[in-house]
Order: sequence, then C-alpha cells, then structure tokens
Amino acid sequence: MRIRSRRRLTRPGGALSTAAFTGTVLAVGILALTVHTGSSAQPRCVFLECGPANTPNPDPPKAPSVARLKPAAAPQQEMLQRTRLDGETCDTVGGLRYCVSSVLEPQYGFTYRPKNLVDTDLKTAWVEGKTGHGEGESLVVELNGQRTVTAIQVMNGYHKNERLFLANSRVHLAELQFSNGDMRQISLADAPGLQTIDVGRQEATWVRFTIRSVYAGDKYKDTAITEFRVVTAN
Repeated sequence: MRIRSRRRLTRPGGALSTAAFTGTVLAVGILALTVHTGSSAQPRCVFLECGPANTPNPDPPKAPSVARLKPAAAPQQEMLQRTRLDGETCDTVGGLRYCVSSVLEPQYGFTYRPKNLVDTDLKTAWVEGKTGHGEGESLVVELNGQRTVTAIQVMNGYHKNERLFLANSRVHLAELQFSNGDMRQISLADAPGLQTIDVGRQEATWVRFTIRSVYAGDKYKDTAITEFRVVTAN
C-alpha cells in the first residue's frame, strides 16, 4: 500500500530533552500529554536517520537512559494484584520486569520484545502482535517494590526513521492503571519525540498501559512504541 503522506515530521526548538528527568527514571508502558519544546524557531529532525545531510539537526537525539534502582525499603501499602494475561511476554531489565500482552513476530532481523522499550536504541521498538491495530493490547511494568510515581515518558511510534513512523500505527488514547486502584485515560500526540505525562504522586508497585485507540499507519496496522519510562520520586 502506498504511503499517503509525504509530510516532513519536524519539531521546533532545541534537541529533544531526554536527560532532565526530575525524578528517578524507570521503564514502562504509558500517558495527559506534555511535549517539551525549546525556544529556537529552527525546526529539528528527531529521527535516528537525521545527520549531516539533515543540516537542521546534525546530532539526532538519543533515547532516555534507564536508571537502576534497589528494591524500596518503605513499608508496603495494600495494593491490587496484577492480572497476568495468557501468553504475555516478559523481560527483566535493571531489576524491573516489563510484560506485554503480545509481540509481533521477528521480521527483517529485528525482534519486538518489551526489553526494546528500555534499550535507549531508536532502531528498536515494542510492537504488539494482535490482529488489527492493537486496541486492547497492554504493557505493564513491575516496579520492584512500592514507588512514588510522578510521571510517564514515552516515545510514541517507531523512531527509526520518518518512513517507518508514518507506516506503523501510533497510540492515540490509552488507559493508565496503577496498583493503588487509580485509573485514567490519557492522550498522546501523533508526533515523534519525547512526551511527558504528569500523574501527580501515585504510590504503586506496578503500572499498566492499555491501548484504546490509535493513529492508523499508512502501510502497517501494527502499533509501535520506541521507548517507555516511569518517573519516580524514590
């Protein structure tokens, strides 16, 4: 199928801010949306493919790094038990456990497992494997103890290059659930780059992100997320 749009996806401002996390950065799947922009009017490309040929941005942004935390020592509050889905796929990274409800089969030498959400590599992504656009598919991060979650950060879609970003589906609306019982619907922008969602102060041992609707891809139905972080105060 031909790609319907040849628009250039650029964003104003300086290089994508991925290092100034106000809390401890953990990895997970989710999002009420805030996109950080700088003060310059010069557009900058935010894909991995950007380089000297793309003079507005000779140094493409790197994905956010992942902090490694020790188990929390604070007394545990009573939390909801996490529902474990049949056939879910899990990876443990930095002491945290990342589980997804489905995974696209390997293609073109790439795999699409949940560990891709926290590998700081824009060439990789978690891609759900459900028939259709992935509505109802989810990812969950077990936080290795009770944490105070303050924000979620996500790089929506496939950031390897502009062609793949447009070809694959991106998350539009999602449901965010915490182990303390709090649930909310969030909205993501249909744009590359880092998006930050403030969630207040949520005491939680796990966080679940469920896809409810998508921005449809021009070529593939598969929905992709390149990087996913949970920001905590402890």
